[in-house]
Amino acid sequence: MTGNQGSRTDRWTIDVLGPLDVRSAGRAVALPPRRRSLLAVLALRAGGVVTADQLTDGLWGELPPPTAIRTLHAHIAKLNAVLADCGDERVIRRRDPGYVLNTDTVRIDRDRFEELTRNGQRLSADGRFAEAARSFESGLALWRGDALSDCRLYGWAVTEQVYLEELRIQAYEGLFAAGLAAGLTPEPERTERLIAANPLRERLWELLIVALQVSGRSGDALAAYRRARRTLVDELGMEPGEGLRQVEAGVLRGVTEPRALLGLAPSPETRTGAAGPAAPHTLPQEVSSLVGRTADIAETRAALRRARLVTLTGAGGSGKTRLAVAVARAAADDFTEAAFVDLAATHDGDGVADAIAAAMEVRPSAGSRMPDELAGRIRHDRVLVVLDNCEQVAAECAELAGRLLSRCPGLRILATSQTTLRLPGEEVRVVPALGLPDPARVHTAADLAGYDAVTLFAERAGIRRIEVLSAADARALAAICARCDGLPLAIELAAARARLLTLPEIAHRMREPYEVLVDGPRGTRPQHRALRATVEWSYGLLNEEERGALRRLSVLSGGFTLEAAAAVLPGIPVLGTMSRLVDKSLLKAVPTPSGMRYRLLETIRGHAHERLEAHPLEHTRARRDHAAYCLSRAEAAERGLQGPDLGALKAEIAEHHEDMRAATAWLTAHDPESALRLAASLWRYHYLRGRYGEGRAWLGSALAAATPAVPRRVLAKAYWAAARLAALECDYQEAAGLAESAIEAYGGERDAEGVARSEELLGSIFRELGDYGRAIELGRRSLAAAERGGDPWATGHASQLLGFASWLSGDFDSAARLSGAAIRVLTRVGDRERLAWCRLDLGAVALYTGDLGAAAHHLGQALPAFSELCFKEGIAWAENLFALVDLKLGRVDHALRRLALSLSLHHELGDRWRQASVVDALARAVALSGDGAFAAELLGAAEHIRKEIGTPVPFCERAAHEKTHALVRAMVTPSAYENARLHGTGLDVGRLRRQIARLLGRATAPGAAEPSLAVAR
Repeated sequence: MTGNQGSRTDRWTIDVLGPLDVRSAGRAVALPPRRRSLLAVLALRAGGVVTADQLTDGLWGELPPPTAIRTLHAHIAKLNAVLADCGDERVIRRRDPGYVLNTDTVRIDRDRFEELTRNGQRLSADGRFAEAARSFESGLALWRGDALSDCRLYGWAVTEQVYLEELRIQAYEGLFAAGLAAGLTPEPERTERLIAANPLRERLWELLIVALQVSGRSGDALAAYRRARRTLVDELGMEPGEGLRQVEAGVLRGVTEPRALLGLAPSPETRTGAAGPAAPHTLPQEVSSLVGRTADIAETRAALRRARLVTLTGAGGSGKTRLAVAVARAAADDFTEAAFVDLAATHDGDGVADAIAAAMEVRPSAGSRMPDELAGRIRHDRVLVVLDNCEQVAAECAELAGRLLSRCPGLRILATSQTTLRLPGEEVRVVPALGLPDPARVHTAADLAGYDAVTLFAERAGIRRIEVLSAADARALAAICARCDGLPLAIELAAARARLLTLPEIAHRMREPYEVLVDGPRGTRPQHRALRATVEWSYGLLNEEERGALRRLSVLSGGFTLEAAAAVLPGIPVLGTMSRLVDKSLLKAVPTPSGMRYRLLETIRGHAHERLEAHPLEHTRARRDHAAYCLSRAEAAERGLQGPDLGALKAEIAEHHEDMRAATAWLTAHDPESALRLAASLWRYHYLRGRYGEGRAWLGSALAAATPAVPRRVLAKAYWAAARLAALECDYQEAAGLAESAIEAYGGERDAEGVARSEELLGSIFRELGDYGRAIELGRRSLAAAERGGDPWATGHASQLLGFASWLSGDFDSAARLSGAAIRVLTRVGDRERLAWCRLDLGAVALYTGDLGAAAHHLGQALPAFSELCFKEGIAWAENLFALVDLKLGRVDHALRRLALSLSLHHELGDRWRQASVVDALARAVALSGDGAFAAELLGAAEHIRKEIGTPVPFCERAAHEKTHALVRAMVTPSAYENARLHGTGLDVGRLRRQIARLLGRATAPGAAEPSLAVAR
């Protein structure tokens, strides 16, 4: 930032770490509430375009008023008028399709806080704990209270508030840890205050225990551990994690060193470099602009100051040569001489020395060796040598570079290679792909702004103004950049086609990229004239074992683990081979929170898979091994998806989703038994993800392909899983038939446990059909069988489902007893999903027996648990029941918002049984808001849904259902009531939500009367 920009930034400050504080040149700017919220929403995305839809979501949430857009533009105009009165009109700028808060003009405390927190984390990682503590303390000093506590925000803006508060707690944790590690005076009281507000945060407990131990209070430290354990067990039903247990073990052993207790260690020393005198240089001239590499140039130049050998690696076509030349030009003042050495046509060690000599105009003397001549030539100078395209002579380059660096203290070497040189002191920098947009998130040309891949394509294709592209062209351009993997060479080759084809046509043809990405500029290297040639150049550098590994790895989709790679590389030393492929830039290693994952660029994967298909036997073996691995992972994960590792395992399977899809399809065609096992083992994953239809489709294809040779036990489980997913989509006839088939198949196998599970499922189907007697009878049989078998999870699951059926049938005492029993069993198992259902069941019992405080308490525990698991069905149910509590308390607008969310989620899941109940509740809320005709229409829609799926009103809801009908009939004429009910035959969720928004807008209009609490009760 220039000095001029800095002075402009100081003029305006918008502080969000507390109540919103807006100042111009230090003077507070007063704004009315709605405009304060609008400025807050813009500040949360400062520097980026905030669309009109995002602004309305942040200001009004899911249910904006019908005039939201017009109101928004009016607020923007008035806000700009206020800012202009303060002497500046540049704070908020219009940029299609929304607005942007100009960060050149405004300083926001959030940016400084995030910078200081990241700096503290880096310093802690480097072992510089005292500095880290100061950085964290400085960042936390910026806070004045809860983030934007005086602004009414909704939707994504609330998520941003939560993120800032989370980062604040992380900063406190970092501060306390760094302070302890640095030997500063412990402050257990500060930690205690934070724990009081965040009692389930294990890291804070760890820090408190360590602070007490370091202060010589071992007894208090152990007491704190006991308090932590009791809190976690009581609130979450979970034992302390590994970190807390290790801290307790350290206290018991008498450890008093804080770093040992916290598992911290200092970082290695860092290196420094020095610059030399400046002088002129001659390097290859650029014939086109270099796009998107400003930061890479600066970072690589800094690396050259630290290390004497820097190697730029990356996939073919990533732009290593262009970057190296740009770095050499930028570093010109640091050296007395620079030489660019092209090794593309070099194949031996003598050739490397001769190429360097030619670039530096060194001629050998009689009887001397070229390496000695080179060393003598540059021994006393500061010289930069750029060795380009080292991969085919990497060993020879390494040998010569090592000799020269040892003899020439002023020498720096910048190498480009698809593999590292593996010399001591070498600093390796991977040249990244250009930044590119996610095609799924591109809707208009505005969504392409700021991406270097897009900028490069537009420049090379002659697109002068990206922002005027149509929506279809914008989406196509995003798809092209993604298919090119952000590789500059591929993007330039694709851009060359823009003279002949439209953007959508290029995107369509990019499904076969090797047919499109050809005909590069004349005069370039052969491997840069077409994408296929580039990839084949890289492939040709591999030995046969590496080529075979690359071919087989092409069957893995997305990111994969070392374990997955080993599954498809039998007989190959996996670690060494993978390491070489990473070194040669054909495989990317990506650190993730769950460990290292590996990924093939799509351009590499496509070529490798072509090669694999050319070897039919190898292709079959790779597909078979891949499918076997997927099957083993899915079956292992299925068991874990009912225990404490549910969230992690669900995420793991989600990462393998495309692999699972491909394996299921291949097995369906080649191994029907394994296809059924795989599809059936994934039922719970599909259930937790809300992908009922997809799971049914996989199972349906596998069942259709089943042969008489498939064992009956495998068929039985597949029938059961298909029945479960069909029931979730309210296809009761199909579900009941499949459940009966499962009972018959399990019975034929004399599998009492399988029969019991299938009867339990059949009971769930009867429950939704309103046959509570049969549902409870089958549930009791299933519970008895689980207890006889001694399976705690089956016992807890059966108890919970029986309790569920009991409260739906009106037997609230039994429901409370069964739910309590289920909690005791499932707490030991650690099944967070079922425990959340138990809390929801207890909330329903309390609701229907009139204890609204207990209902809110139990639902308040269920909803966060479901949200943490991203479990849509549970969230939808909890919001539904919370809305019924709101209705009883007269909070009609809160109920409308919750019911609208619940309906959207149930609609997305395809659960029409629950949709009908939510629409009934909406009818009551709408009637209480004063719109009898709309309420009658909703009652008709609920009746229509139930008639289509063949279900009655649940027994526990019938009293409220009849009262709603009576209330609505009293509000409208008989003919209007019947006409409105007949009009409600179809459920248009989007239209319904707009009508609810209209009601909420009217309810909150100036002067509008609040709904009567007496009527609501």
